[in-house]
Amino acid sequence: MYKAVLLMMVAAQGAAGEVRPPAHQRSVEPVQANAEWPLNAGNDRGEHFSALDQIDTESVTGLGLFWSTDIPVADGISATPIVVDGAIYISGPYSIVFALDAATGKIRWRHDPEVKKAFADDPYLSWTARSNRGVAFLDGRVVVATADCRLVALDAVSGERAWTAQTCGPADGYSITDAPRVGEGKVFVGNAGSESAQRNRGYVSAYDIRDGRLLWRFYTVPAADPEQNDTPAMKMAASSWTGDAWQEFGGGGSAWNEMTYDPESGYLFFGTAGALPYLHRYRSPEGGDNLFLSSVLALDAGTGEYAWHYQTVPEDSWEYNATMNIVLADLDIGDRKRSVAMIAPKNGFFYVLDRLTGEFISARSYVKVNWASHINAETGRPVVDPEGEFWNRPTGSQNELWPNMWGSHSWNPMAYHPGLELAYIPAIDAPSVVTNLGGGDFEDRVTLVTEVDGKPHSPGKLIAWDPVAQRERWSVDHVLPFNGGVLATGGGLVFQGDATGAFTAYDAADGRRLWSVDTGSAINAAPITYSLDGRQYVVVPVGAGGGAQFVYPELHATATAHGPARLMAFALHGDQAMPQHSGIEKRLTNLEATASGEIIAQGKRLYAGNCSFCHGTNAVARADGSVPDLRYASNETHLAWNGIVIGGARRAQGMPGSEMRPEEAEAIRQYVLRRASEGAGADGSGSTVH
Repeated sequence: MYKAVLLMMVAAQGAAGEVRPPAHQRSVEPVQANAEWPLNAGNDRGEHFSALDQIDTESVTGLGLFWSTDIPVADGISATPIVVDGAIYISGPYSIVFALDAATGKIRWRHDPEVKKAFADDPYLSWTARSNRGVAFLDGRVVVATADCRLVALDAVSGERAWTAQTCGPADGYSITDAPRVGEGKVFVGNAGSESAQRNRGYVSAYDIRDGRLLWRFYTVPAADPEQNDTPAMKMAASSWTGDAWQEFGGGGSAWNEMTYDPESGYLFFGTAGALPYLHRYRSPEGGDNLFLSSVLALDAGTGEYAWHYQTVPEDSWEYNATMNIVLADLDIGDRKRSVAMIAPKNGFFYVLDRLTGEFISARSYVKVNWASHINAETGRPVVDPEGEFWNRPTGSQNELWPNMWGSHSWNPMAYHPGLELAYIPAIDAPSVVTNLGGGDFEDRVTLVTEVDGKPHSPGKLIAWDPVAQRERWSVDHVLPFNGGVLATGGGLVFQGDATGAFTAYDAADGRRLWSVDTGSAINAAPITYSLDGRQYVVVPVGAGGGAQFVYPELHATATAHGPARLMAFALHGDQAMPQHSGIEKRLTNLEATASGEIIAQGKRLYAGNCSFCHGTNAVARADGSVPDLRYASNETHLAWNGIVIGGARRAQGMPGSEMRPEEAEAIRQYVLRRASEGAGADGSGSTVH
């Protein structure tokens, strides 16, 4: 039995340890004078781990705010900062890059690549442009990838542009939200767009860091023209598709999230997304695994040539991306040491693969799963459970699918502690309620379940996972599903921010909560740590970012007020007061709906199909975001409604015009007015339609 009620739960404190002097009375052991965080994942093994241990399980109680800097952007931060030569580099929405002094937090320079200029030609870029997950640093240059498909290299000292490369085309449905990766003098970048329905074919490219010259490109799915599939990898991939849907839609398979470059093997590792149509029987009607969708791939980073692949979900109909971050490790498995790649993709299973060959070693579910019973140890393929085959249910029926179609782990990076050999997963343990709408259309709605089979259940978790034994070592419950990425340290700590705004340090061995502070705003990005002049800092980007807050703004609204985007730096003996934020004062429109219930119902349907993707489901948008909550629209906006909705008067700001009739636009306006009259606390529950 399930209860889909949002229940605010408080995690239990761990048992008290030995009595010790207050932190301010204890000496601070100096650490390495200058330890950097030069890559998004901290190191080239993708661990999100630092060996720094000045802040440890004992001294962490003396952690205090050392400095705090407001980042002048809307929509929060999803980027993992990097630290090189005493400077922090971070990106925000619209791919704006900031350089800050790592000792004081003072902003040194800001570079705006002017992504908004592209909105006039492609207003839908305003969706992806609101998220950017970071920058890369190599040879004195900071590189950012923009939503409108540019790769921009900046001088690290001045912020001046060194070169620009156009790496994909927004007109073809491509965009970029992820940080580039670097290695071997190259910049590696993928793109997003698997769901654009514009013949979008995923690929990964490598550019010369010196001048932005394209060095190689690897496509993740075969071409529509058979003559272009002239490599062994593309021939293999083409043989796994049937029908012509993949040619019509382009095949998808975008590599839109964190890659890992391994200088030891020379391989670049990344995962891929799914494709349209979502249902395999429509995408490939005569069967076939559809390579390289929902797969982990390894390429020769020098040449871009295929090395190996492992497909996590053959014949994927759930859109369970395998684009989550990949961690490299050396583990004693069985009777020998194995060089492995580990990933916790959206499908709910934790995978251990041989990183040199792609051989499947093991996998086990880390959250509740009902789309597959297990992964076959001999074949490495999932054994699909009929309970998860929502497409076989009658029209109008509902099916609870675990994990939900947003996945059990998203872009928020997991961390790995090589000493403890534990992975730390920011997990989402919630189902989708999938409704068969008929005609091959389905709606999936993420449901926050707080009870399963009569036992308490949390929709969000931080899970410590043993990859050798393939079992949970410990877990911490979160009241909301979309929480921050994770940092592990040599001080025996795991740091994570959550959707309620708490930034917390846990004992890496047993999960005890050792220290926590309320930052005032939801956290989705991952923290980092570094040292300067013998002092260790822990820095966390604050402010909900990354996408889920736009689709499910009501989840965040119930938990915390949204403060400004900030970087907060904590250190031992930090004594700065936590910044205060009074919230955003906005007033609902004072206009009243005058239309009949029938017209308002029509407006609700039209809003859901045309407006909800940007402005929020049920007209509930994030109050402090860059895309307005229409319930708060001014009287002037209502007077100009048709000119905006139909005529495209605000096209340059990302609001496209439309071909709807004036009476349809008016029906939407009347629905918005009705929602405004229902009040600021009126609920709207998020869903997506497949």
